[in-house]
Amino acid sequence: MAMKQLMSEEGFQEDRTLPTKMRRKTATKNYSLKRDLDARARSEAYRCNFNLPLNEKLDGEAECTLWTPYNKQHAWGTIYISSGFICFASRVRGLVTVVIPMCEINIVEKIENDSNSVLPNAILLSTREKSNFLFAQLTERDFALERISDLLFRQPEFSRSPSQILAAPHSPSLTSPGAASPGVRVSFQPALGTLFAHQSSTKFAEKEAEKLQRWEKHFTEYGRGACMYRTHNLHQLILDGIPNALRSEIWMIYSGAIHEMTANPKLYSTLVEKSASMENFMTDEIERDLHRSLPEHPAFQSEIGIDALRRVLTAYAFKNPNIGYCQGINIVTSVLLLYLSEEETFWLLTSICERLLPDYYNNKVVGVQVDQGVFEELVETYVPSMSAQMKHLSIMSLISLSWFLTIFLSVLPFDYAVRIMDCFFYDGAKVIFQITLAILDTIKEELVECKEDGEAVLMINSFLESIVDHEVVSAAPSERVDSDTEEKERKVLDISDLIYQAYSKYGEITNQDISKLRIKHRLKVVQTLEDATMKNILHSVSNDTLFSSRDLEQLFTVFREEYLSVCYWRTSQVPVDLVDKYDPLKPFYEQYRIDLDQFKTLILALCPWSSGLHADILALRLFRLLNTSGTNLINFRDFVWCMSTVCRSDISDRLLLIYRLHLPPALLDSELDDVISPTKSDSTDSAVEASEFFDGAQNSSEVGRSISVFTACGGDAVSMPTVTASEVGAVHMTGTSRSAEAPDKRVDVDEPVLDSDLAEKFPRVVDLGDSELASVSSMEKPTSVEPSPVFVPTTFMQNKTGSGTKKSSLAIPLLDPDLNRDRFKSIPRMNQPQFIQLCKTLYDMFLNEPNEQQLYHAIATVATLLLQIGDVGKRFSFSNNRLSSGERSASFSECQNEVKISDEGSNRNSLTSVDPCEDQDRAIGTGDVEGTGRGVEEGSASREIVYEDNPKVDLDWSISFEQFLASMLTESELVAYFDSQFDLSPAIDRFRNRRLHRSSISLGADAPSL
Repeated sequence: MAMKQLMSEEGFQEDRTLPTKMRRKTATKNYSLKRDLDARARSEAYRCNFNLPLNEKLDGEAECTLWTPYNKQHAWGTIYISSGFICFASRVRGLVTVVIPMCEINIVEKIENDSNSVLPNAILLSTREKSNFLFAQLTERDFALERISDLLFRQPEFSRSPSQILAAPHSPSLTSPGAASPGVRVSFQPALGTLFAHQSSTKFAEKEAEKLQRWEKHFTEYGRGACMYRTHNLHQLILDGIPNALRSEIWMIYSGAIHEMTANPKLYSTLVEKSASMENFMTDEIERDLHRSLPEHPAFQSEIGIDALRRVLTAYAFKNPNIGYCQGINIVTSVLLLYLSEEETFWLLTSICERLLPDYYNNKVVGVQVDQGVFEELVETYVPSMSAQMKHLSIMSLISLSWFLTIFLSVLPFDYAVRIMDCFFYDGAKVIFQITLAILDTIKEELVECKEDGEAVLMINSFLESIVDHEVVSAAPSERVDSDTEEKERKVLDISDLIYQAYSKYGEITNQDISKLRIKHRLKVVQTLEDATMKNILHSVSNDTLFSSRDLEQLFTVFREEYLSVCYWRTSQVPVDLVDKYDPLKPFYEQYRIDLDQFKTLILALCPWSSGLHADILALRLFRLLNTSGTNLINFRDFVWCMSTVCRSDISDRLLLIYRLHLPPALLDSELDDVISPTKSDSTDSAVEASEFFDGAQNSSEVGRSISVFTACGGDAVSMPTVTASEVGAVHMTGTSRSAEAPDKRVDVDEPVLDSDLAEKFPRVVDLGDSELASVSSMEKPTSVEPSPVFVPTTFMQNKTGSGTKKSSLAIPLLDPDLNRDRFKSIPRMNQPQFIQLCKTLYDMFLNEPNEQQLYHAIATVATLLLQIGDVGKRFSFSNNRLSSGERSASFSECQNEVKISDEGSNRNSLTSVDPCEDQDRAIGTGDVEGTGRGVEEGSASREIVYEDNPKVDLDWSISFEQFLASMLTESELVAYFDSQFDLSPAIDRFRNRRLHRSSISLGADAPSL
């Protein structure tokens, strides 16, 4: 009825949007991820085309025309606008290109349209060098003008523009105070070629003058500096060779290094000053290679050239520790120093390592290996007849490492190779591939006939030696006569001819093609390197763990994934010493290290002990225990040791790990404040606090009996389960069950248990120190717990010290005093606040276990026993500190003779014992020591005995690890739990699936539907 009424109304017919509103709403497609990826790809292409800094992001582009005054025409193309540059590229490839830095722009204005105007929608840019650039046919002129004006307003203030830097002559007085040592000023050198003349002929000087004249004429017509018009004429001049006097300017402009130098005017001097005192493995490698860098040139036979080379290499290693120093950088840098000033060399080296040849000079030369794959594919495409032969001869690695890494400087004389570098800085990385293909094409017939690798290498080296530059004469006149004779006898190839051949045959290869092929082959190379790294890391830790190779591989996979995920997605990176990270002397397992948050993530997901509500506290203490280096980072070896101990080690190693987690440095004093300093209204003592965590410990019908315990903290009587003599000590050597044949004798644990038979049967339970039981009476008082080195299990120590075979600590009998005493001798004793934290951890550990209640009851029994043992040890220690040696012996004998252990019979609650030692203690005190126990001897004031009227925790109470271990072995449920082997595969699979699911959800929100 409501629908009929609605449809009958006139408004229904008039509201045409009503049917649309009633339709079922569907989720709109979100293309933000695709949009971001496309924008990133366009920005990368933009930077690659114009050799711009890596931080430039394309803001927008538009079709327009550019007025070219040198030929008085309008060239159609595309204008690109980013935060720091305005660039133009013509539709016709190579016709005209312009790069205008924003810092060079002085005025931007629009040309008003009128009926007679031939330049509709035009804007005019004027630079500081009085150059004008007229862009027309802009459909969105007003928006573009507004955007350019906004970007100009946001430009930072630079002390000098690129044109001013290039125009200013270099002054050797530019210095860095304190670069070498305090109070010493170091001069930055100009181009070393101007200080150390290289011997040349008259013909070479004439050629240089001719080239320089042609370049000056080009500058007059097309402009000069960063904003000049880049045309075919300019490209032809570069192919013919750049004169030495202009190489600095041309290399800096067309490589894009001048823009980075402009944006960081004082960075080089700062880096030189900071890196002057740097000493590590990278500086050692630099020092070894200084005198191997272009030793034939006089500049590097002098300390001036050596010092300049050292400063540039060290400053860059300090600036970019991810790359640091790699052999090959020294050769390239030494040649750059001949033509550029010291600071210009630094910035051009930065452009080579980070933009032009990415990843070439890292510790694994990933970029070289990637380009090796790229070159193999180019050979298959352009020289198919050589593809099979190149793979057969295995010379691809020789070409990539020797030719690519040094830009041919290591295989050609440097004054020949700089001709290739001229083209490289103008056209980018594609030049290296074009020159290499031209060389292979020239010698393909000879190379096909080679049968072995050595023969092919000799033939290639012979051809490279035949390459000459007729314009350059590097030898002395007397030597040149012999060289001319050799050229007549053998076939030679001029470097100019080789360059023209490369461009004419393989000019269609573009930098965009190279970038696509690099992406294609990079995945394969990185996967190969990661597999090799994984094998090395797993091999380095295989002797220090009980995991199988498959388990190790799974653990390494999740460990690496956690490390990489945080590196890529965390907004604030963990401070890491990258110089130390890439030290080749460091072991393989130091390559990946995780911080506390990552460690917690892995422990909570994989560790079988982390099922409780307070598992994050356990993970934090594990991290503190493993953080022995103080870097707050855990390497893979430490992580594997931790997981191996928890999942595969024997029971003694696992319990020792738990024990050490409640001693410094794993347990901080601040965590004990709430235990040591309770409120005055707290009527319970520390034993009651511990017993609160034990379900059924006080009224368990399974125990069936309870005794009045004079607790470790004083006079409150706490009802806790008693432990029979058979339950305390009759443990098999394997530690898995109690003896069913032992006599059922009850022990009043309020009194010292010193029966000699009991001591012989259960030495690990009643042993109160490191001495034998017979000398218990002479035991010194427990000392405060001091931090000690991290305990390493028996298995770990044996393999670390170089044992030939992996020997499990299971071979050591757990209760053998002679073998275990040395092993556990250095482990500190545990005081009562630490013991309470230990009980909390154990209680929290068994959540959701199938036998959860049985484990809780077992922990209650063990905790009660340990509280009683600690109380007995405290009483004897306190008594022995006040008795003479003769009195101690007599007291000890009396105590042994007077202790009475009676069979329970039918009445399990009847128990009698006499404690003359306690009577002696009370008689010695200067005050009345009765129920309240207020009287304490003056000489023992520093040793505080706390009774029921003082609720503070008794810090004199302590137990040893041997007592803890033996007590834990009395409970079969605990023995079965801590002796079981845990399989990590299900936990690892669940963890990886959860991570994958979360990633899918986060990406699915942004990913478009296909």
